[in-house]
Amino acid sequence: MNEATMNSLSKFRNLAKEEKHSPKQKFVRPKEAVEIYHVSRTTIMKMAVNSGALYKIDATVLINLPVLDEYLESFRIPGVML
Repeated sequence: MNEATMNSLSKFRNLAKEEKHSPKQKFVRPKEAVEIYHVSRTTIMKMAVNSGALYKIDATVLINLPVLDEYLESFRIPGVML
């Protein structure tokens, strides 16, 4: 492959990754949630259970991102004026 083709392929892969975690996506699997929030699987699962964002359909586990985001906002520490 030539350099232009490699660059196009690289851009396509990056675009695909960005679309995978778009704000429009409501449900993700725990592995994807770990990538989005940069915390361990154990932490994601605890937060999902505590927030009520965990769904289990047969053997498939899904996490509702809007519910999890709302739960995480409850831990926000307001900024301090300097």
